[in-house]
Amino acid sequence: MKKILILPFLQLPSGHHQVADAVSAYLKKIEDSFVIEKVDIFQYKSPYIEQATSNLYLHVIKAIPSFYSWLYRFNACRFQNKAIEKRYLFYERFFLKSLKKLIREENPDLIICTHCLPSYLLNLLKKKKQLSIPVINAYTDFFINTVWGKSHIDLHLVPSEAMRYFLEKRNVSSEKIAVTGIPVHPIFFHSSKERFEERRKPSFNVLVSGGSLGIGSIEKVFAHSQFSGKINYKLLCGRNQQLFHKIEKLRNPFLQPIPYIHSREEMNSLYDGTDIVVSKPGGITPSESLRKGIPIGLLDALPGQEEINEQYLLQEKLAIKLNDRDLEGSLLSFLENEVERQTLQQIVFEHTDQQQDIRTVLKRFLER
Repeated sequence: MKKILILPFLQLPSGHHQVADAVSAYLKKIEDSFVIEKVDIFQYKSPYIEQATSNLYLHVIKAIPSFYSWLYRFNACRFQNKAIEKRYLFYERFFLKSLKKLIREENPDLIICTHCLPSYLLNLLKKKKQLSIPVINAYTDFFINTVWGKSHIDLHLVPSEAMRYFLEKRNVSSEKIAVTGIPVHPIFFHSSKERFEERRKPSFNVLVSGGSLGIGSIEKVFAHSQFSGKINYKLLCGRNQQLFHKIEKLRNPFLQPIPYIHSREEMNSLYDGTDIVVSKPGGITPSESLRKGIPIGLLDALPGQEEINEQYLLQEKLAIKLNDRDLEGSLLSFLENEVERQTLQQIVFEHTDQQQDIRTVLKRFLER
């Protein structure tokens, strides 16, 4: 009976936790008897400091987004184009002792990282020959920042062929890299391609997501929007109760606010009835949309990693950029253009068809 330790970071309901849950679901499909533990090393070390850090993060990205954008790029992207492994001495001094203690207590057969910080620390331990347990990186964005451990990780689940090439340029063996896309829960598989060959409709269904925290530019977007009646919006408010009640009070027949959804089955059903997903460029909602074969329209990115995700999605033509000040107009311009819709959906299907099945990759790795 194998014990598997999955390491996200912080207790915020972020993509790191969603990828951890997705990978856990695939592992359970391989063997239901696996014992899987998900541990946030920050909370394990100090719940109080973790909570304060989470609150500070939310405050900074709302109050001074330009500062957070600079800080993220300085800390995690400064050496992006250099094949060197930067040392982060503060992380080592603050977390390494606790991580070693956690590993001794859990004694896992496999460790999976869904955040760069534990990956960095584990890579360092393996480099120093202080750890022999196999480690997998499951990336949660469409790029790989410089904090992620790379050289001594045993398997990389990367989002794209571009990231395979990125790792190979840093002397990671191709045998240790699998292009799986960002892992999303196995319940999110794409509908038959015939569904997207229906044509012009009198009205369209648009699913708007602000992420599980319900933060970003959504409230401003709908404050400026004009509603033609051609689009029915379902707005995922996440845990933002204030946003939910503000939208509810508008009593707009074309705008339905939806509180935080716990059920993946319900979320999957929402996707199935959607013509386009409007989202910030995080890692998870766009990846779920790609897996479902649904076009993506991007709202303004939050500072930091979302800005880099946006560059990738637009560069690869996997999404369209929306005008926040004329959301309805920019959506209709795309939805009523049959050629543009078909072209984007074809690119999306080709993108996902090239990806390896995560369950197969993990099963093969575990059988080695």
